[in-house]
Amino acid sequence: MTLALFERVDRLGRRLAPFVTTVLLVVLNAIPLPLPDYRTVMPFLPLMAVFYWALYRPAFMPAAAVFVIGVLEDVFSGAPLGFNALLFLVVHGLVRSQRRLLAGRGFFHVWAAFAVVMCVTGAVNYLSATVVLGGAVRPEPALAQLLLTLALFPCLAWVLVRVQRTFLARL
Repeated sequence: MTLALFERVDRLGRRLAPFVTTVLLVVLNAIPLPLPDYRTVMPFLPLMAVFYWALYRPAFMPAAAVFVIGVLEDVFSGAPLGFNALLFLVVHGLVRSQRRLLAGRGFFHVWAAFAVVMCVTGAVNYLSATVVLGGAVRPEPALAQLLLTLALFPCLAWVLVRVQRTFLARL
C-alpha cells in the first residue's frame, strides 16, 4: 500500500516537472538584477519553456497550466492581467499545431521556428506597449530582449533536455 502511494506521488512529481520548471523560470525572471534597464531587456525565459514543453512533451504542459503560468508572469512582471496568459496560450497552440513538422527536425530548425515565434511575440509586446503607454516606445530595448532571448534559447533548451531525461524518461 505505501509503495503504491510513493509510486503515485513519484509519477505525479515527474509529470509536474515541466510546469514546475516553467514556474521557476517565471520567478527567476522576476528577480530584480542591479543592471540599468534590465527589466526592459530581460530574456523571456518562461516563453522559451512554454515553447519547448509544447513541442517535446505537450501532454505534460496542458493549456490550463500554460494559462496559470501566463497569469503568474503577468502578476510578477506588472503586465496587464491576462496579457501574457493569452500570449503564452497562442504560442502553446501554435507550437502544438506545428508539432509534427518540428518534432523530427534538428535543433537548428527548432531554433529557427522559435526565432519566428519570438519575433512575432516581440512585435506584439512592442505594439502593445505602444498602445498602453499611448505613444511611441523606443524599439532598442525590445530588440535587445529579442536578441538576448534568441541567444539564450540553446542554453535553456539544454537544461530542459536534462530535466526531460531525468524526470520524464520513465513515464
